[in-house]
Amino acid sequence: MKITNETLLQVKRFRFLSSFLMLFMFGFTSISQTTYTLRGNVQDNLGGPAMGVTVQVKGTNFGAITDFSGNYELKATVDAGNYTLVFRSLGLATKEVKITLGQQQEIVNDVVMADDILGLDQVVITGAGALTAKKQLGNTISSIKGSEISESGATDITGGLSGKLAGIQVTQNSGDPAAGISVRLRSASTVNGSSDPLYIIDGVIVNNNSTDVLGTTSVVQNRLSDISPQDIDRIEVIKGAAAAAIYGSRASNGVVQIFTKKGKSGKPVITFSTSMNFNSLRKKRDFNEVPLDWASSDITNLSTVPATRYDYQDMVFQSSIGTDNYVSLSGGGDNTNYFASFSYLNNDGILKSTNYERQGGRIRVNQVLNDWISASFGTYFSTSNSQDQPNGGYVAGILPTILFTNNTIDPQPDADGNYPTMTFYPNILEYINTFDFNQKNNRTISDLQLNLKPVDGLKLTYILGYDNSESIGNSYVPIGTTTMTIGNARTTTVSTKQFNSDLNGSFDKDISDVINSTTTAGFSWQSDQSIYRSISGSGLALGVKTTNGAASISTNESRSERSFWGGFLQQTFGISDKLFLTGAIRLDGSSVFGKDERNQFYPKASMSYLVSEENFWKDNLGPSINSFKIRAAWGQAGNLTAIGPFDRLSNYAAISIDGNSGLIAPTQLGNANLKPERQTELEFGIDMGLFDNRVGLELTYYKQDIEDLLLARTLSPSTGFGSRVENIGIMTNRGFEALITATPVQTTDFSWTVTGTYSTNKNVVNNIEGEQFGIGNFGFSVAKNGQPLGVFYQGFYARNPDGSLLLTPGGLPQREKGSVDANGNPVPERNAAGQPTGANLSKVIGDPNPDYTATLTNELKYKNFSFRMQFDAVQGGDVLSWDTRMFYRFGGGPETAKELRGESVRGTGAAKFGIAESYIEDGSHIKLRELSTSYLLKKPLKGVSSIKFTLSGRNLFSIDDFSGYDPEVNMDGQSNGSRGGVMGLVPIPRVIKLGVVATF
Repeated sequence: MKITNETLLQVKRFRFLSSFLMLFMFGFTSISQTTYTLRGNVQDNLGGPAMGVTVQVKGTNFGAITDFSGNYELKATVDAGNYTLVFRSLGLATKEVKITLGQQQEIVNDVVMADDILGLDQVVITGAGALTAKKQLGNTISSIKGSEISESGATDITGGLSGKLAGIQVTQNSGDPAAGISVRLRSASTVNGSSDPLYIIDGVIVNNNSTDVLGTTSVVQNRLSDISPQDIDRIEVIKGAAAAAIYGSRASNGVVQIFTKKGKSGKPVITFSTSMNFNSLRKKRDFNEVPLDWASSDITNLSTVPATRYDYQDMVFQSSIGTDNYVSLSGGGDNTNYFASFSYLNNDGILKSTNYERQGGRIRVNQVLNDWISASFGTYFSTSNSQDQPNGGYVAGILPTILFTNNTIDPQPDADGNYPTMTFYPNILEYINTFDFNQKNNRTISDLQLNLKPVDGLKLTYILGYDNSESIGNSYVPIGTTTMTIGNARTTTVSTKQFNSDLNGSFDKDISDVINSTTTAGFSWQSDQSIYRSISGSGLALGVKTTNGAASISTNESRSERSFWGGFLQQTFGISDKLFLTGAIRLDGSSVFGKDERNQFYPKASMSYLVSEENFWKDNLGPSINSFKIRAAWGQAGNLTAIGPFDRLSNYAAISIDGNSGLIAPTQLGNANLKPERQTELEFGIDMGLFDNRVGLELTYYKQDIEDLLLARTLSPSTGFGSRVENIGIMTNRGFEALITATPVQTTDFSWTVTGTYSTNKNVVNNIEGEQFGIGNFGFSVAKNGQPLGVFYQGFYARNPDGSLLLTPGGLPQREKGSVDANGNPVPERNAAGQPTGANLSKVIGDPNPDYTATLTNELKYKNFSFRMQFDAVQGGDVLSWDTRMFYRFGGGPETAKELRGESVRGTGAAKFGIAESYIEDGSHIKLRELSTSYLLKKPLKGVSSIKFTLSGRNLFSIDDFSGYDPEVNMDGQSNGSRGGVMGLVPIPRVIKLGVVATF
């Protein structure tokens, strides 16, 4: 057998691999290698410069990025021989150019790249470090440029995702400056656990918890609010359980991969941006403006007296401003590049005495050690402070006070500084002027990555990730308030540490001229530790804002720790670069389950077929349907976070009695045989490029079956326990997603791009013991057999046979009464007078889950001008408006105004107050989510590469029939099952933003 130089080189590399941890820092290079300079120009299909294109020497660590003029230059230190230059960019088809490196040390190659409207040639990350062309995937994956997030006007990453792809529902839960945002990919996949996707930043699995540290769900923050959107290079979103075969079962709800910006070889580049945003209340709600009040509380007495009415909205809301500043420095040499940034955000809320301030910094260094080893290190830190107000949901607050008050009371303090009592909650101005609620957050995210290519076709990647976050909530209520004379103070601290260690390898081999084989394997270990501490005190000393001045103190502390592990093996065969078949198996485990059930196997299979690559297609349909891909994927995943670290155990609570410690038996019996919920998903889809790739279409149908849902089963009282969690429930999701993108006009100077998305999902839960149980909205939101998760189940109107309201003899609406049949269905009953009789009846009166969501985006570019407009639509979701209910009864709302004007019978509002159906409202809306325009100046001054001026607006208007401020908000915050409740929440503001970005 003849031993070639290449074989000997591979043997030497294998030997080196065994000891690379000791040697890689030296970064040696073979003496025989030569440094080559590769340069050229890249143009798009219209002949214009293609900037931001990644140029890489295939199979090595050497690469560069094109500048504004489409020029690139890179230096590669390699052996002489044949190589391939690979040109990649979002929206353009990947281009490969073969080159020969010999004695000539400077090589010039100019290329023209074609449109790739569906991104089939795009290379995506399908696991920790695993690169795959999108055309090979049987499941859906979408990419979003970082510029789309940073220019959206949102202050955090998740808000900027809204409307950017099909099958994603983004909900901002309140209009506070740092309000939490809920993200669902497709639908809920569990009842008691979280349906949030898995978030990964540069390979680090990050914490996006939404912990309430102030005792009010309406001001709960997401931890992704710690990250500046301007640091983002791109985001990749993967939906479906099929992807979890590589990422693990923690990704059963989908994956959001966030990639931050990196440096590139060349002279240092400084980017500076600053912006000013102007926030305002988008809409005022109707209130009682009638200058009268009832003379008596007797509803039969219609006498009125003059009264002064106050618009409390003008007293608590304000127009505010904010600023967002960012600076970055990037550059590097042939083997080392770096990126560093710092950001500062300060934004006042539209509710007085609210504010959010964030500072953050990022550093990333990439080091090429030789032609087969590279390393990368990155770290990010941020600190934030928010000034909050207790507001809405299940607690007191400024806006709840307004709801519970007859607006004839002037809230201004008297000459001695005493605030008048408005209701059983504190005075609204007392909140603003004397209460102190604030949150402080500290965050560090770091990663170390090693990439090795020891032999042709073999790639090894190791990632070590660390995420450390701490949230501190402080609240202070002074002594002497109108409803809490003793005052109180509270401090809550939540500390969370997360680690992940991922080792992955892939081997790519051409078995023949037709068949290509890619084998991928990996192992992952993850852990997280959380500590919760809280101390509260009441009966404060005068002037003291901390608990050490309290007469009564209570403490609470809890700790949790859990770990996850998993390994996978995946095999893909590519046939003629048009048919791709993939099979995978994964083992996942979690410490939260019993030792006999914690390890579970999950398989995956997928297929992708580029039919348009066949000759029969090219000869017949190719001119009109340029590309046509059929894909299918099937996979299983578990839910490793549906229960807490110790929920499988019978957890006894500690108690102190007469100075002696003891334990209290729990009401819930432990169950060591619990196993993860199992999700099985089947997905079909087609991708098409039409009319010279001017139109792209993606269609996807999916079906998810979730079994072994972890739900509580009621136990016999003789057991001594009330319930036990068991694997008893099932859930199904069926949905359809469509994305269409078109470029009706495309010339060198002008282009017009239209993108539309449409998503629908039908969710049903079953096998719930006792038919249903409450999960939020004061128990009005339920999980009920045969119904979507979170439907509203409560009282409804009594009606006549023709559907009209059955009124009382006094002309008031009333709740339906009667009995329940054997199937649990309500049966109305009437007495001799034709009035309702029997017990109060309840039924499903609303569903917060929308029928469909859709987005329409128009982008126009003319030379250096750009314009973007995005409409988001949510149709069919119901809202349970507690705001409307309170306004019915307490005098400050429009219903009382109608009664005072004689337009309705006095007492109508009080009657509706007791009928939940009366405050179910249609939450359908169409929002102008984003509107922006910009102008780019290239090389306006010496030493200045570009200056970009931007003007944007966010949430400018909403088309809806909702009586309140905003149908999008949610009082249960990031709750999985309880959606659509609104009570005293700050509305999402209208934002106008002016900005400038300069590159030096």
